[in-house]
Amino acid sequence: MANLNTRQLLDDSKLSASRLLLENPDFEDFWYHELMKNQNFESFPGHASLIQFAALKIKPKFSSNDDQVLYLIQNLALSPFPFQFKSRKDCKELLKFLLLLLQEIGVFFTIPKQQLSKSTTYNPPDEILDLFIDFLLHILEEILRIRPDFIVSVEGSIEVLQNKLGFLLNFLGDTPCFHPSEVNPLKHIEAVLNECGSFLYSFFFVRNQVLAPRMDLELSDLLRNFELVEAKIKEHCIVVSNMRSCTTQKTAVDSLSIVDSLLDDLTHLLNHKADKIVGVNDQIVTLHEELILLRSSLTDITLQQHTQLEELLIQTTDIAYEIEYIINTFPPVWYLALRLHQFMDKIKHIMMGIEEAKKNIDTGIIEVENYPIEQVSSQEKCPLILEDIVVGFDNKETEIAEQLVRGPEHLQIISIFGMPGVGKTTLSKKLYNNPSVVHHFDKRAWCVVSQTYNKRNIFTDILRSVEDHDKDTITQMDDESLVEALYKSLIKWRYLIVIDDIWDINAWNDFGRYFPDDKNGSRILFTTRHKEVGLKASHHSVVNELSILSDVACWELLQRKVFQREHCPQELVAIGKQIATNCQGLPLAVVVIAAILEKIEMKEHIWHKVARNLSSVISEDPNKFGNILELSYKHLPMHLKPCFLYFGAFKEDEEMSVKQLTRHWVGEGFIKKEEGKSSEDVAYEYLVDLIDRSLIQVAKRTSLGGVKTCNVHDLLHDMCLRIGEQQNFLKEVKSFKRPKISDWSGEYFNISALTQLKRLVNVRYLVIPFIVPTMERFRKLEFLHVKNDKEVEIPYFLLEMVNLRHMIFKGYSRFSKSCSRRATKDEIFQINNLQSISNLKISNKRDEKILRCLPNLRKLKCSIKEFQDLSFLNRLESLRLTFRHNYVAHLISFSLNLRKLSLLCFRMSWKQVKIIGGLPNLIVLKLRVGSFEGRQWNTTEDEFQKLKVLKLSWVDNREWNAPSDTFPILQQLVLRHCNYLENIPSSFGEIPTLQMIEVHDCKQSVEESARNIQEEQRNNMGNDELQIIITSSAEH
Repeated sequence: MANLNTRQLLDDSKLSASRLLLENPDFEDFWYHELMKNQNFESFPGHASLIQFAALKIKPKFSSNDDQVLYLIQNLALSPFPFQFKSRKDCKELLKFLLLLLQEIGVFFTIPKQQLSKSTTYNPPDEILDLFIDFLLHILEEILRIRPDFIVSVEGSIEVLQNKLGFLLNFLGDTPCFHPSEVNPLKHIEAVLNECGSFLYSFFFVRNQVLAPRMDLELSDLLRNFELVEAKIKEHCIVVSNMRSCTTQKTAVDSLSIVDSLLDDLTHLLNHKADKIVGVNDQIVTLHEELILLRSSLTDITLQQHTQLEELLIQTTDIAYEIEYIINTFPPVWYLALRLHQFMDKIKHIMMGIEEAKKNIDTGIIEVENYPIEQVSSQEKCPLILEDIVVGFDNKETEIAEQLVRGPEHLQIISIFGMPGVGKTTLSKKLYNNPSVVHHFDKRAWCVVSQTYNKRNIFTDILRSVEDHDKDTITQMDDESLVEALYKSLIKWRYLIVIDDIWDINAWNDFGRYFPDDKNGSRILFTTRHKEVGLKASHHSVVNELSILSDVACWELLQRKVFQREHCPQELVAIGKQIATNCQGLPLAVVVIAAILEKIEMKEHIWHKVARNLSSVISEDPNKFGNILELSYKHLPMHLKPCFLYFGAFKEDEEMSVKQLTRHWVGEGFIKKEEGKSSEDVAYEYLVDLIDRSLIQVAKRTSLGGVKTCNVHDLLHDMCLRIGEQQNFLKEVKSFKRPKISDWSGEYFNISALTQLKRLVNVRYLVIPFIVPTMERFRKLEFLHVKNDKEVEIPYFLLEMVNLRHMIFKGYSRFSKSCSRRATKDEIFQINNLQSISNLKISNKRDEKILRCLPNLRKLKCSIKEFQDLSFLNRLESLRLTFRHNYVAHLISFSLNLRKLSLLCFRMSWKQVKIIGGLPNLIVLKLRVGSFEGRQWNTTEDEFQKLKVLKLSWVDNREWNAPSDTFPILQQLVLRHCNYLENIPSSFGEIPTLQMIEVHDCKQSVEESARNIQEEQRNNMGNDELQIIITSSAEH
């Protein structure tokens, strides 16, 4: 049988039996007892274990011609599956068969030439080499762990081999590797890697006796060949550095924050890692000094707009990324010295360009325009809750509103069609929020379809709008349950569903049948680019065309966007009308150009420049609207350009969480440091600026009126993709070579993933399914999101990571014993940078001691058991407490800086509520699923003086009395499932700031009191803007 090849074995009838063996839950134990203890099989102690280890490391990308071999090897030690052995004799026969297959493992110790020759975009040659080096490094690590006797004399050489493989891995990610030369180092790297694979296989994966002298000799030859390859790499780097084409790949990322980050890295390297740079210390110091000088020189020109200056900024950013990669991978000193010399040459070249540009500006050879200087904090300037300005469609709005609230009783489809950017979505939003429409329909929902849609996501959006379900509950439903829940939530109710941006009738045919028709006047409102979508949707559908604006309407819209309620200065009227006409009747173009005009000086000659640019881009290309919009990108300040282009990395019409988006910007290095502000606050200011420029749309707002989610118009998304690809921006953002953002939430996280994770030395934002020790190396990590299903421990090393500011856990987390010991024993133990922890379980006084070591904690989501005092967290601004085990809350003291407080699953006294009401800075209070010691809530005049948002859900108070001076600046009141509450205090009718009352599934008396308050506000306060939203899932 030993002479049979793999193909013959695969044809053997025993193949199916071998699979049954692999599926047996007892196989792993059998493997250990029958194979690992079998001295006849093992050539050295641990031999079988090493083979098993290699089998588990083999990746599908290293596929051989025999897929069944790969299948058997990969599943060799996996379990459990239901099968019982008939006899141990059968097992031994099958085991012999598998052992013969294991001899074929040698194919995986050679680089698969077929894949290398193809060089596809999915697996380019350097990626195949990456994977192969990973495999070899894993094998070497396991060999050193097993440590067979015959390697003792060569153990040092094996460690040298590890280091040389590690260097090759890092070289494959460095810039010179991406540029071809006559030296062709990849060819030499492939050869030496194959030689290394052959060496490992021949000495550690065969059943022959290993001779130490022979191994020493072959290992010495192998290391000499590695040195020859390194000489080729050095030669290649010198050759390509002299080529004009050998520059860092243009990324269009021109945020100088990467330079600031690099300077911090160099300082850390000099102060804490000096042992890694022996021999090049002086060069590192010089590089640091030159970068400081370069950073200073660039500061003077960052506010000036010209292609030459932008190119210099991009070159600086690119070289900073290149240097960052090298110094964080710690290559051999000879390579570091070589690259440092090349970096200095590039920096000198950029400095010469800066001096030349400054000289040209001073002499007037090139003209520049200054970017507008805007230093407005997010607290001073927050996007207001304003209606979208709709011009030229008044008659159309009235007409469609009549179609929605009048007409036939059967379910009717009404569509609005027109070209992209003409205002379909804006008009639909106006209709959706029209008071007569809101009053007419029992339930309303909004969803977006787009070209590529997900039916489940559409149903989820609708169900969340019409029912009081949280996202997690809906996510756990299977498709059938989701459809059933949607149908039941709509049947017997008069509903309005807006389906935005539907591209073809197939989408409606796919999910339209799930909307019930109870002959009660329900409506479906489409927005679409294609007339036939509305025509084909139903025989009774109504189709409305939205045409482009007239020149007069364009000018009216431009004025209202630029000057709001003021009049346009007379000297700007003529040129303003010309600009409006050049927008070709497209409202989106008018809005975008208006945002440019709003940011520049109100001077006629400057407006003439905009008009000339606008005229030129229209005449240059038939794609006039795309060119008009691109003009808005050209007028962006340098620091906003990468933030805007980043939207191209998301799907069309995707609604993005502002919190996640801004953290991504910070992680990518787009946000500059500003004294006295957090990076997230600065990033939010950038977002507000993009919204003010009409490039980004607000999708949802927070309860305080801030931006919660946002999106970008289809045309602008296309522009982000087009410019991002032209400037290599999106490729760099998505590159695995130098990632700042790493999201593993959608990946199968196996040993290979752990290997790749070890390389993420520069990662700043990490999403991962569980905590791994490798993370200890991520010195720059700022945001950690662990998507754990089970409770996890927070290891001590996480608290020691100096840049880590935010920890988010999907499931609960708890502090480890090592954290407790350190907090208890070390008096100087303090974690200064950690600002937020989400889903932390607090159980005892030891946990309190750890929290006392977090002086800068600003946000905390936790569950508590025995806690009573939280006032020591004196910087805490946001707190969500969940009480465990029906806990009766004693009096708890809170931070006086607290702005947002959420309590869940509570039972507490009215004295505790009074303490909460006395918090001087409390703006948002949410009480959910709780009971009070007594059914009557009596507030006093000195309570809740700054509260703007109050949300009560599933609480049991029956009576509620509040004097007129309580809640003096309340804006929003939300009541959900307050089944015992009789009414809302009438004093709410006297609150001048009240904007919205929502009542969901409460008594009719509560609904009636809300309407009375609205009437009182309208009659006595002149407040016509107060919105009342009432929903109910059942008849009262």
